[in-house]
Amino acid sequence: MIRMLLALLVLSGPAHAGLTAAELDTVRSDPPPGAQVDLGTGLPTILVFADLDCGALCDAILARTADELSRTGLEIGRDYALVVVGIDPRDGSSEARSFVAAQAAPLPAARIVTRTPDADTLADLTRVLGYGYRHDAANDRFAHPAVRHVLTAEGRVARVLPAFRVAEGDMRRALVEAGEGRVGTVVERVALACYGFDPVTGRYSLSITRAATAGGIASTLLVAGGIALALRRERRGRSA
Repeated sequence: MIRMLLALLVLSGPAHAGLTAAELDTVRSDPPPGAQVDLGTGLPTILVFADLDCGALCDAILARTADELSRTGLEIGRDYALVVVGIDPRDGSSEARSFVAAQAAPLPAARIVTRTPDADTLADLTRVLGYGYRHDAANDRFAHPAVRHVLTAEGRVARVLPAFRVAEGDMRRALVEAGEGRVGTVVERVALACYGFDPVTGRYSLSITRAATAGGIASTLLVAGGIALALRRERRGRSA
């Protein structure tokens, strides 16, 4: 079994590649050993980076995260914290609250911590965590790894969980271990697969595929079908 954890990247809107293969290669999550941040929660924490205006996979990532957390048997705000950080410095607290309210059921939105840092603060946070993302100015969208960071109460990175490939019980296990201060194997590497996902068609654009091929990562596109399936499941869950 391939041990590399692949993370899909999100870009809604016009599905045309505005980033080069070299730029896409810098979009990855690779926390350095001992990475530690202060989010001020004092609890084991799930950290989710999101483009609050994404309208595609970011929505599904938070919805899936909230669903997984609701099934852990742990109480948000008492046993753990969920922190959502917007990666577009132009967004503010109102956009963050709207995003969380729309996507984070069945968790109580009032107990979810949101952060909309300025550009410098965001750059410092992502640098410490080894979280690389890119702004596609041509489409005004963000390419970023689809992962969730699990932090200890002291803010050390305990694990990095992929957004769509987590077995039943893994979320609870990760939080319990983080609560005990245990730092597991984060990941061997979380690499860019693609971006340019069209939520209407459930596919990635041809231009994205070509860019990925040029960068030597075309094989990662094989997981795109799994992402589309996850999106459909999230939508069915909300309509039920």
